[in-house]
Amino acid sequence: MSDDVLELRLRQSLYRVDCPDAQTLGEYELDLVEMAERTRIAAHALDCEECTSELTLLRAFLATPTTVAQPLVARARRIVATLFTPRPGLAYGGLRGGSGEPSTRVYEAGEVTITLGADAGSHSMLGLVVAGDTPLETHEVRLLPAEGSVLGTQLDDLGNFEFSNLSAGDYALELDLPEGVVVIENVRLE
Repeated sequence: MSDDVLELRLRQSLYRVDCPDAQTLGEYELDLVEMAERTRIAAHALDCEECTSELTLLRAFLATPTTVAQPLVARARRIVATLFTPRPGLAYGGLRGGSGEPSTRVYEAGEVTITLGADAGSHSMLGLVVAGDTPLETHEVRLLPAEGSVLGTQLDDLGNFEFSNLSAGDYALELDLPEGVVVIENVRLE
């Protein structure tokens, strides 16, 4: 074996043998090591370019702001909306039309109000969402038929949404908001 090969193997096996491992450097940076160990690592880092480079990279990483994803349980919170029924004495004086079920219904879930209008003639459903100060644009709305595949759309900047080409039947409506999923059950399209 030549001296060059021996030197290369020796260098590879002893490369950074005196350097602390990555976990120890991380604990050093987070001030989790005892003072004697901290002093030894600081003295070593003064003379070791590799450890100084790793500490610089670690400091840059730790200084980067991070966003923590909301836990699935918090996102999966279901808030069931209820049909708004006005108190006795309140009337919709401006509404005209035939008798029977109104084509527009108002649902409430906390501070969220959802107005649904179904038009059997055009097989469509229109909706308006009002949710206080919550920006509504791009929040997802899903229409779940009793049978068939789920339909989805997004709210516009004013809180409007529309589903078209619907079949008559029973549906459930789900609206994704930061505080949870608002659900309206038993929506019927004639």
